[in-house]
This record gives sequence, C-alpha cells and structure tokens, in this order.
Amino acid sequence: MIRSLLLLATVLFTVGFALPAPAQIGPATRGACFLVRNMAPFALAGRVVMKSRQRYTFVLQKGQSRRACIEGEMHPGDKVELVITVFAIPLFVCYTQVDQPIQLFAVRQEEGYKYYADCR
Repeated sequence: MIRSLLLLATVLFTVGFALPAPAQIGPATRGACFLVRNMAPFALAGRVVMKSRQRYTFVLQKGQSRRACIEGEMHPGDKVELVITVFAIPLFVCYTQVDQPIQLFAVRQEEGYKYYADCR
C-alpha cells in the first residue's frame, strides 16, 4: 500500500512539472476587424496577416471596400501586416493599425505603377 502511494505521488509530482503553467501555453489571441478600401484605378489583391500567421486574402475591384475580421495575435503596437500582391508576388508590405480604414493606392509612374497604402 505504501509503495502504491509512493508511486502515485511520484507520478503526480513528475506530471505536475511536465505540464506548462497556464501563462506558458501561448500568447493571448484576439480578433481584429478592419475595412480595406481600394482607391486604385483598377482591381488590387492582397492579404492582411496577423503575427500568429492567420490571414485574410482579398481581391477588390476599383472603388470597392470590404470589411473583415480575423482572430489571432497582433503585431506590436496592435498592428497587422498588409501585403499588396500581383499573382501572389508582394509589391508593397507595411504594418498598420486597424482602427481606421486601410486605403490602397496605385499611382502611374514613367515605368509602371507605384503601389502603397496609408499605413500608420
């Protein structure tokens, strides 16, 4: 009987140290809702990415806006990563807050377009 209790105590002691404390399980996650607005003279594609790698992918026609929400860990400063893409190739990347609409732009230059957003 004493052996059984000693074995049980040893197992419980070992398991207690093997499990992470609640604070060590992982960073707190929360959602981010945002509005993406295409101000370019043509359709634009891109994605909004959380630090924890959850992402929202979009294609917006000229003048189109879209509201979306995703859950995950935010980047420092309560920011998300914004990527404007063409055929999955990143053309513009920035980190921005989501408390105001994220506006996407494309301005004609001598050779092609300059892509950017109002990141803050």
